[in-house]
Amino acid sequence: MTAPRPRRVPRLLIAHAVVVIVLSLVLVLLAVPEAPDANIGAGLAYLAVLPFGLPWTALLLLAPPTWPSGALLACAIGAAVLNVVLHGLLRVHLARRQAARDVALPSGPAPARPR
Repeated sequence: MTAPRPRRVPRLLIAHAVVVIVLSLVLVLLAVPEAPDANIGAGLAYLAVLPFGLPWTALLLLAPPTWPSGALLACAIGAAVLNVVLHGLLRVHLARRQAARDVALPSGPAPARPR
């Protein structure tokens, strides 16, 4: 019987989560101070966060202009966090599927085919 494989560190998931957290914090810090003029920094931060929330953030382009900036901020960050959660759930699902496949496969050599 073979020994179980060591668990791999989910580097991609960790990097995805770290990038989303850092960009979300930057977006919150730039978007919080209300100013009468255009907030260029917050706009650039939105552009950085929006790809991490796709496809959900594509709907923000259809948002009515009457929405407050806090609602747009919550939608952009929420979609990015949702994608991190979905990424983690996909990783768990694939790991369970691989474990079930490893149990179902015989551990010895493949049987010879009859000719």
